[in-house]
Amino acid sequence: MTAVAHRGGGRPSKGLRKYIGFRVPAEMADQVAQVAEAEGVTITDYVASVVAKQLEVDLERHDHHKFQEELPIGRIAS
Repeated sequence: MTAVAHRGGGRPSKGLRKYIGFRVPAEMADQVAQVAEAEGVTITDYVASVVAKQLEVDLERHDHHKFQEELPIGRIAS
């Protein structure tokens, strides 16, 4: 199978993406749609940007704990 060259039409690729599907309460879905429309972006792009911001915070917090060493209190107290 050969790759087809991009012919210049349509929007540019956003790169490799994976589908993540989930359900939210109807009111929240309506609010997300309203904000996305007000921002001039798709619902997918809006939700992805919100997740990306929170993910950065969460990854930093988890990485911080990952690299902390356990204090040798047991060895010192013996």
